[in-house]
Amino acid sequence: MDLINSQNINNRIKKRTVAIAVIMHLYLAIFTFGLSLLLLAIAGFVTSMLLEKDINEAKSTANSFNKNFPFRHFGHVFGSFQHIFNHAYSIEKDISSAIEGAIKTKTPITSVNTLSVIDTDPDLKNCEQRRFIKAESAPTSRGTGITLILNQSSYGSMRSIQWRVLAGGYLDRNAKFNLITYSLFTILFWIRPYFKRETDLISRVRTIYSSAYNDMDVATQVRCLHEVVFDEMITELDKNGIDTSELKVQKMQVMNINISGGKVNMGNVVQGAMNKISGVAKGAKV
Repeated sequence: MDLINSQNINNRIKKRTVAIAVIMHLYLAIFTFGLSLLLLAIAGFVTSMLLEKDINEAKSTANSFNKNFPFRHFGHVFGSFQHIFNHAYSIEKDISSAIEGAIKTKTPITSVNTLSVIDTDPDLKNCEQRRFIKAESAPTSRGTGITLILNQSSYGSMRSIQWRVLAGGYLDRNAKFNLITYSLFTILFWIRPYFKRETDLISRVRTIYSSAYNDMDVATQVRCLHEVVFDEMITELDKNGIDTSELKVQKMQVMNINISGGKVNMGNVVQGAMNKISGVAKGAKV
């Protein structure tokens, strides 16, 4: 996804944002005899440098990450699922081929690729590379791109298939301006977690545009990708004589997805439980 492409959204720094920032820093400079401006310059420079580093890494074709955020380029997780089953023989290729074919047939996505991602964690003796299947849709009219990331693995005769659907927004110029302008007040809260790789900065300046129509578009694409993967996985498991009764029930639970204003809610429709898993798509490590 092109991080700069905001599609039909006028991506700009708002005049009101600039005016508020200027007035606030002028008052602060008067009370601190100009010291605050010096500190702002230092904090702003550090923030800008680290943010640019994050952006360049996200745009990089090397597909590497340091400890956390392997899929930062694709945005935030809007639903994930892992299914474990037992089978004497590996059927990874059959499942992958079925899902790839269904995605190309049932959705506008025409390209499904293999994605190699390398963990460059300096605490590792050797860098570790893993492969995933990636299917990426075109952005919505308000600049939100949807991506499916899928991987399979084995543990003896136990097989695992896991996928996540991510939604990624565009680089918001107004959010970037605010992050740098107010870095004097915020840098102490994020600088330590940043260097510990517990958070990043790019998620603070990417915007999934909050509007009714964008929520509809995002929800539709997210649900459709989950539906395609579930259906093809169930079909392939049935072909190989693997019981899918529990999986079909779990599908009903996972597909109860509600997306609104940049948040994703997944409710349990089978048990009728009131508890919901609700998370704002900010700073996720996956």
